[in-house]
Amino acid sequence: MKRQGIQALAKAGLLGSDVVLVHVTNNSPEDLKLLADTKTPVSMSPYTELRTGFGIPPVGSFLRAGVPVSLSVDTTILCGNADMFAIMKAIQNIENGLQKSEFGISAQRVLEMATLDGARALGLAEHVGSLTPGKRADLILVRTTDVNMLPFTIPTNMIVQAAQPSNVEAVIVDGRFLKREGKLTTIDMAQLARDTADTIERARKEASKEGADKGINELFTR
Repeated sequence: MKRQGIQALAKAGLLGSDVVLVHVTNNSPEDLKLLADTKTPVSMSPYTELRTGFGIPPVGSFLRAGVPVSLSVDTTILCGNADMFAIMKAIQNIENGLQKSEFGISAQRVLEMATLDGARALGLAEHVGSLTPGKRADLILVRTTDVNMLPFTIPTNMIVQAAQPSNVEAVIVDGRFLKREGKLTTIDMAQLARDTADTIERARKEASKEGADKGINELFTR
């Protein structure tokens, strides 16, 4: 976002805790103060910001200024990766690189941004974001015996710095298993693949009727 962007939003009364700004990478000190004063949360999707040339995610600058920060994914066409484990690694690595220190930002702080801070940004912290009595049973179970997780030492460090989606044994959302024993429980992936292929074929046929098939074919064969 260009420098005048934050100030324009502030002038229009569009900053606040009920707004989440994404891809906010180029900011002046005045911008940071406006975001902090209005308690406006920002969400960083590092692979998108790097791939599209938006700039380096300035997580440390936000945190030092008191701006609420959370992490997010984008469409995979832009970010290329919807893996929150990889996003946590990227955020920690980028910030450590910017600070020229292996300890620029802790794994614990990154994990908080990926979980509870995201819930706070969306106004859902009373319901999700942490394992707390009274909140919804949203959690993942991670195998700690896989080779990339050995030797298992500090849990937060291992989750942020070593874990991968393949280590996830189970996903539970509001008490309901969506993944169990490493397999999805609510989606037939083979059928999904067939449905997707059928949808693309129908789109091509409809486009052909309108004389736009050349452009559609080019889009799907790039």
